[in-house]
Amino acid sequence: MRERTPRLAGHLVGDSYVSAGGFFTVSFPVSPEVGGRIIYDDSLSVTFRDNWGSRISFSSRPISPESPMMKVLQTQGRAKALDTLVKDIYGNLIVPSYHPEILDGTVSFIYLRPVGPKTGVAAFIHGTRIYMVDTDLIPGVQLLSGSDDASQQARDEWLENRAVELLRTMQVK
Repeated sequence: MRERTPRLAGHLVGDSYVSAGGFFTVSFPVSPEVGGRIIYDDSLSVTFRDNWGSRISFSSRPISPESPMMKVLQTQGRAKALDTLVKDIYGNLIVPSYHPEILDGTVSFIYLRPVGPKTGVAAFIHGTRIYMVDTDLIPGVQLLSGSDDASQQARDEWLENRAVELLRTMQVK
């Protein structure tokens, strides 16, 4: 049986989490057999974790009609708006990949925090909201692969693709 976090801002419907504002629904991405659970949620996001080291966060944020982000979206398009957004949040050291065929335009990239594991991030825009997912490199993946450049690149591609696939599981309003 899945451990339930007390006082969720959102709510559970079967094996799915519905965000507090109802802006997105996502099936549990972690297995209850390995301690999969919600460790945090608020009005905009939810974070899942399991005993194997998986950490997956989903979020949705509104785009203010008067914001520079909305102006970039309206004048320069979705790709530039997403690029601007992620560089504002994560800095200029990331190298985002734009996928026009995924969810009407998705950006993904690897983020290396000063302390902690690598994180795969993916984001898309639907209406006037930004939807994002981020997930850490599972410790076992690092241990099972080599340390050469090719292995490093393969891990990064796997992690970035994992973030995109998790983003695709979001059902949005």
